[in-house]
Amino acid sequence: MWEILLLHVGRISDEGIGRAVERYVKMVGGEWSFRVEPVRASRKKEPQACKTEEASFLTRRIPRGCLAVALDPGGRTMDSGGFAGLLQRQKDAGKRVAFLVGGPHGLGREALELAEIRLSLSPMTLTHDMATLVLAEQVYRAFAHCTGRAYAK
Repeated sequence: MWEILLLHVGRISDEGIGRAVERYVKMVGGEWSFRVEPVRASRKKEPQACKTEEASFLTRRIPRGCLAVALDPGGRTMDSGGFAGLLQRQKDAGKRVAFLVGGPHGLGREALELAEIRLSLSPMTLTHDMATLVLAEQVYRAFAHCTGRAYAK
């Protein structure tokens, strides 16, 4: 079974967003395994210190051999078809994927430098909860596309 892991900082604070993320995770199945896991949020006061500590929490949770993809506003943009192609190529190569979603202050340098791909979901700023939801939906959309299933609305 091929695995995708979405690591995000902190709990999803909005219940509606949390339920929507869970819905998309449950709709991915078959030979794809999709997990969404929180990592501890930093309690430091200074934003840069938060980002540094949270990057450490995230990078320690990336399984060996995974393609690390960091969500970064300055990263590469792609449409849904391109995203599905990226995931299909990783699946075909037998390489698991780990997505990294930072906290309210973004991702620290350690996570950005470790990532093989930096991906921007939008030129607009999204909360980390919304970024997690958008990414979960796009993983489900890619799953439907790559497996020939109809996209369930």
